[in-house]
Amino acid sequence: MLAAAAAAFVSVFIAEFGDKSQLVCLTMACRHRPLAVLAGAMTAMGLVLGLAVGLGSVIAEAVPHTPVAVLSGLFFIAVGLYTYFRGRDEFEECTGRAGYFQTLGMIFLAEFGDKTQLAVFFLAASFNYPLAVFGGAMLAMLVNHALAVYMGSRFISKINPRYVRIASALLFAAVGLIILVYESGLLI
Repeated sequence: MLAAAAAAFVSVFIAEFGDKSQLVCLTMACRHRPLAVLAGAMTAMGLVLGLAVGLGSVIAEAVPHTPVAVLSGLFFIAVGLYTYFRGRDEFEECTGRAGYFQTLGMIFLAEFGDKTQLAVFFLAASFNYPLAVFGGAMLAMLVNHALAVYMGSRFISKINPRYVRIASALLFAAVGLIILVYESGLLI
């Protein structure tokens, strides 16, 4: 059981380091309360990984990967355009709900059907200890995304808001394009 949790922790931590969900946390923590961003990220990860552990085989057969990847990619591009054209450079200190729900939605879409979800599914099937795999994966996500939230709220939030807005818009659009090109299979 400990081997299952350790394998999940190491696999997920390495796979998620620098991944799109970590980048979402990094940029969202510049604009929203850090704990709300982390809570939204962990809720989304709990849902995605819970689906992977509990219903992985059903999801793989029932929901085609390509439409999910296309929807996710287009969503990120739309968020990038919205971020760029919203016309405000100040960082509003939003209520916890705004940061929580925005982060939850973006990360859920980004991670649904992602390599991490598939890895957790296969780890749970291989080790036959689904709760240990889920616990190890969630711990890895917590450590990984807490680092991103800390960096975003402490350091990146000190940069001129206009530059952060432009960089965030480009980052979201780039993530969307990467998802469309590499994850959907339509453009390769």
